[in-house]
Amino acid sequence: MGTEGSQHQDVDHGPLSAYGYPFWLNPTTIKGTLAAAIGLFVLSTPDLSGFVLRILIGGGLAISGASAVWFAVVTLHDRQRRSAVLQGIVSVVAGLALVIYPARTLSIIVRLAAVYLAVRGIATLWQGYRVLPAGRRRLDVVRAALMVVFAGVMFFIPAAIVSSLLIVGAGLAVIVGGIMIGYGFNHAGDADLMELDTASIIGIIKSWAAGQDLGDLRREEIAEGLYFEPPDRTGKLVAWWVMLLLSVSIATFAILQDSTAVVIGAMLIAPLMTPIVGAAAAIVNGWSKRMIASFALIVAGVAGAIGLAFIIGVWAPPLVPLTSNSQVTSRISPNVIDMAIAIAAGAAGAFAIVDKRVSDSIAGVAIAVALVPPLGVVGLLLQEGMGADALGAFLLFLTNLVSIILAATLVFFLTGFAPFDRWRAHRDQIIGTLGTVLTAALVILIPLTLTAKGILASASTQSTANRTVDEWLGEDTTLRVVNVTSSADSVSVVLSGEGAVPPVDDLDRQLEERIGRPVTVEVEYVPTVIYRSDDG
Repeated sequence: MGTEGSQHQDVDHGPLSAYGYPFWLNPTTIKGTLAAAIGLFVLSTPDLSGFVLRILIGGGLAISGASAVWFAVVTLHDRQRRSAVLQGIVSVVAGLALVIYPARTLSIIVRLAAVYLAVRGIATLWQGYRVLPAGRRRLDVVRAALMVVFAGVMFFIPAAIVSSLLIVGAGLAVIVGGIMIGYGFNHAGDADLMELDTASIIGIIKSWAAGQDLGDLRREEIAEGLYFEPPDRTGKLVAWWVMLLLSVSIATFAILQDSTAVVIGAMLIAPLMTPIVGAAAAIVNGWSKRMIASFALIVAGVAGAIGLAFIIGVWAPPLVPLTSNSQVTSRISPNVIDMAIAIAAGAAGAFAIVDKRVSDSIAGVAIAVALVPPLGVVGLLLQEGMGADALGAFLLFLTNLVSIILAATLVFFLTGFAPFDRWRAHRDQIIGTLGTVLTAALVILIPLTLTAKGILASASTQSTANRTVDEWLGEDTTLRVVNVTSSADSVSVVLSGEGAVPPVDDLDRQLEERIGRPVTVEVEYVPTVIYRSDDG
């Protein structure tokens, strides 16, 4: 014991690691734990964390601005003083506005940032065409387009952007914190303590990424299942097309029958997930030919699926009208929840492919994310001439496609499927491709957010209408509410029972006050007639 103690004392620990006992308690694990804790706090208590962040940021801006004004007045000359005082006042006003009027202030800040990004993107695009060579120009075009599209999304839906950035930032904090904790545990030996004391967060992430590698054998084993390459390339493609067309047939007939169980069966055998995940794997590894082949197969598969569903719709009339078919109506108005589901499913699918221990879970992923059923709905709706609804179903498929690619790309990078050296060697190409996919995701996010807002607004109006009708009738009423339906500008109420109906004008006034806009109220009263048998 004494010898071990003396050996421990002879080790030249870093200045902070000298206090790190037990051995795994070092600056890296401490910073990682704090980052993960902050991320979890934001994710688990959005209202409270949003309030805390608002107070911290707003208070920090106000205090910083006030101190800048005081410093300028005391120490600077007249010309410098005016500029510094103006900047300090702006900082104070922005900080106080963020604390007092958070929603409006954040909206203004996000929109100003959107204008700046749009101008910067247009300037980058113009400069790229004038100065840069063709190879560099292509990457700059992608970057500029990404900035302009993101600026548009920020300008039109600032509240959604703030919420999304908060969620993404918190999620990244949890991921980075977990990586740092793992790195601190694995590299807590005496030889590594100085690095753990002095390395930055970015440096630790780079060191961790450099050590992640599945190995060439495992990588090629996975690639063999994702790409249709020799030997027997033709046989693999034939099998894929046969399973795709069969799954589309099953899904389309199930939609016509409005059968959820059969639709789930079609999801299980649909092979469309393979080239989508293959595209993500090719992107993160810089495999250009494989990426092009995967996207080409996706496009061909989508066209074939829609065409087959269209033909089936011509010959097989729906047993349930498409306008009231639950398999159709549930897929023509996608929202951000659908994107969240697809992101989680894409991450799960990529992880199941990489890790043999959970590979059996891929069937559950196929059920979780809908790929073939929306395409079947598109074909059927196009055959019926319902183009707008068909576009909504196709938007759902695009949402799933883009979300799966983004999530799978991140998982492939974190699990070492793409070695860090390869990523660094093909960085420009990978960033350009991912930028294009991310641009598509941002474009898709606009209608998804608008749909989600419409759903939330409709649900809020319906809840307000139900509550107001109950209060309008009162507790002592003998009338019974059969149904309450609301739309953008009207509320319909169906009553039954016996007794007098309260004044409809009172209900109209209460609804307008609570909903905040004029509405037309219609009350249908169905008297109840009771028949009794003759006791005699």
